[in-house]
Amino acid sequence: MNSSISISEPMSIQFKNIALKAIFLLILFQAGDFALFSLLKNGMDHYYGMDEQAEVLCIGHSHTVLGIDAERLERKLNVPVAKYATAGANTLDRLWMLRQFTEEHPTVKTVVYDVDPRLFDSEGLSSASYTLFLPYIGNDDIAKYIQQEATWQEYYTSRLVRTARFRDQTINIALRGLLGKIENKKNSLIRIEDYTNYLEREKKRKIRINPESLQCFQNSIDYLTKKGIKVILVFLPVIDLLNDIDPINQDRVVSIFMKAATDNTNVYFLNYNQDYQHDYKLFYDLRHLNKEGNIIVSDRLIMDLQDLLDPSGSEKPLGHSLTDKIVD
Repeated sequence: MNSSISISEPMSIQFKNIALKAIFLLILFQAGDFALFSLLKNGMDHYYGMDEQAEVLCIGHSHTVLGIDAERLERKLNVPVAKYATAGANTLDRLWMLRQFTEEHPTVKTVVYDVDPRLFDSEGLSSASYTLFLPYIGNDDIAKYIQQEATWQEYYTSRLVRTARFRDQTINIALRGLLGKIENKKNSLIRIEDYTNYLEREKKRKIRINPESLQCFQNSIDYLTKKGIKVILVFLPVIDLLNDIDPINQDRVVSIFMKAATDNTNVYFLNYNQDYQHDYKLFYDLRHLNKEGNIIVSDRLIMDLQDLLDPSGSEKPLGHSLTDKIVD
């Protein structure tokens, strides 16, 4: 009897020690997880302009990332400007991005939404683009989006382990935000000979209109205009070699943007593509502007947005400059 008591007591103490160590390690892990996540999220917030109450929001994918200089817009318009844009963001992503940003930033009065002929073509886009927004799973709208798109394992892992919400692309975005390297301008000029094979493949791939993508776009327009937010659809330039591949279907898509502007007094369409598509010195590759192209198009956009904002940031009646640039 005495021997059994002497054996069980040390085992009980040993178990308690293991349990205490496990609890300590868990607390240490959670603290480290929270600290690292908070640091990365702060960087991401700064990169996207989530950390200020923006009045102008630029939203889109890589065309906006490389084609619009939000810092330049903010400086010259004298109003807070955010650029919530990331490579691969499709129309469904953008719908939830808009809901998230405008709910958290009720100061938004104008949204600049980049459009292009393949906006409604889901081919070639990642089916996991929702992972770009995992760091914002704490937002109710984004949480709903992630829950409907992700696997349950991915969803609950991201809920429990904060740093698991970050992937290579979002870590890079967070680091750029922490370092203050928001604008990513490419200095090089396009070399057309490098894209011969790519252009041949593109000729076989016609422009398609996915009905679900189109519906997400229309839902985005409805959502914003019902809030009284002005929507500026901007066709950022792509090189003429791409525009010549499927002109009939491209015109069909462009007519959708024109109709959106015609049907709603709070929607405007700016076709910068028609003015700059032939100027090869403005392009980094077939679809994206380089530094010079970024500056030229950003300044053009600034002039047009000045018709919507006065120096104090208050709205004023739309002038002739912007309406003249709505294509016929």
